[in-house]
Amino acid sequence: MTGIRRALVLVGLTVAVMIGAAIPASATFGDTVAVATGISTGTVAAPASVTVNDYCGQTANGGYYNSWGQWVTTYSYWVDATVTWPASTTARGVVGYRVMAHLNNGQSIVMAETGTTNRTANARVDRSYLNYQPRISVITLTSYGWTAETPRTAVLAC
Repeated sequence: MTGIRRALVLVGLTVAVMIGAAIPASATFGDTVAVATGISTGTVAAPASVTVNDYCGQTANGGYYNSWGQWVTTYSYWVDATVTWPASTTARGVVGYRVMAHLNNGQSIVMAETGTTNRTANARVDRSYLNYQPRISVITLTSYGWTAETPRTAVLAC
């Protein structure tokens, strides 16, 4: 008799599971909650201005005797450029600045990268680079990868 009971219970449970699986589930929620959401547009501000102080100079490198026995002094000609800028007004995430030189042949050269506290960069290059009519810009760098670039300066010249 226990075997018959077990078989009947097993058949009953199997039928209940099959019928229960065929009935669709439903649920309702009675509470409504208002949630304030807002999405703001993020922006990165470039420095407000860029100042370039340049100075052209020459250095005597020594010399040589020409074919008439006269001493001829040789010189190297260079340009020093000091670039300064104010801090970006971006509220968060600024990690530094990149100073770029843009040349008239389409190339751009990284002159310097600084942290947030150092807002000046210096470079000395051969004066022949002025033939490329360099213009300077400063890019704000952020921890989340967004950047902003200042307008380019006037062409550097001696």
